[in-house]
Amino acid sequence: MIQLPQNFRSAFLKIYFPTFLMAAGAGMIVPAIPFLGKTFAVSPGFAAQVVTAQVLGRALSLIPSGIIHDHFGIRPGMVIGAMLCLVSALLTAFSSHFWLIIVAQFLFGFGLVLWNLGRELAAVDLVSHKQRGRQISALYGIQSTGEVVGPALGGVVLDHFPFRNLFLFFAFLALVILLISLTITTGTKAPYRSKKIPLGFTRISQIAPPFRRTYLVLLFATFCAQLRMEALRSILPLYVVTELGFSATTLGFFFFVSGGITFLMILPAGYISDKYGRKWASAPPAFLAALTFMLYPFAKGFFALLLLSVAQGIISGMALGSMTTYTYDIVPYHVRAQLQVMRRTCGEIGALGGPSLGGFITNHYGAGLSFGFFAPLHLLAALLIAFVARESLPRERSK
Repeated sequence: MIQLPQNFRSAFLKIYFPTFLMAAGAGMIVPAIPFLGKTFAVSPGFAAQVVTAQVLGRALSLIPSGIIHDHFGIRPGMVIGAMLCLVSALLTAFSSHFWLIIVAQFLFGFGLVLWNLGRELAAVDLVSHKQRGRQISALYGIQSTGEVVGPALGGVVLDHFPFRNLFLFFAFLALVILLISLTITTGTKAPYRSKKIPLGFTRISQIAPPFRRTYLVLLFATFCAQLRMEALRSILPLYVVTELGFSATTLGFFFFVSGGITFLMILPAGYISDKYGRKWASAPPAFLAALTFMLYPFAKGFFALLLLSVAQGIISGMALGSMTTYTYDIVPYHVRAQLQVMRRTCGEIGALGGPSLGGFITNHYGAGLSFGFFAPLHLLAALLIAFVARESLPRERSK
């Protein structure tokens, strides 16, 4: 287990502060995309592939990250992740070829997932089981704040300095994160390694029998949640701007409202999870997601869309970290990272499928009806969580 002092100062310095720095640093890269295109004389579309490289790095790092953290410990994983981010920033700052930028951003995506998983494991070990929901919610809330601040901070830097200075600044942040990661100590090293499974990866059979069905439900629910998020991001602009004729400013306002409500829901969501049980933080958002997706085809006016945006904020705020907490409750300690990334891999599949499937339906039946197509999946996820999954909060489970 993590041997960190049980006080807020230690948690802030070792977990929350570097989480904010990493999220802000990742966000700073977004406004640099146009400058990359001009500097290296590539098209804007090609310059935007730095984001694709990051996404690919994140997707391919999921399973290796789980193996590294379970078999070698939290600190090695966090240190390697921070080092990859540092190397990526320096390579981008001094690169003279755009293909090196692509490689650097792939490394950054890989390192980001590796470090984020480690700080999440460390955060879980800092508190008792009954405070886990609030801890995870706070962690994701700080991350979301950094992701909002990052692009704004990056824009300020780019307005006054060359783009390479931005990546040098991020390299400095990555160095600070690396030094902090080196101070985290673990009580055990590589607590378990299965010799029967290729690459040391685990099986669902490692989970206690009463919770295996619950874990399978969480896999499906995560798939649906990520599908919802990415489908909404891709379909809502087509529906609001293209079909209904609202301006891009109005669309941006809807996303702003949703993001603000999400932030306000973070602490209440953690409290609900710890006070009333993990189901109460996971099933209601899925039910509400099904309802809102069924209502979108009938929402034609500004206030109807505004109300649905508020609902989406509540859904995201409640769901943010709830299934992460649920999963940590039911998986064995020695393989928790691998089983957590297995769940997130299902989410990534949903994230990839949402825009493509939504786009196909939109092309044939319109953006409004595509929302209705996804509604039954969310309803099924809600019903499975409510009636098939087993509650993992100990005092609620014992009733």
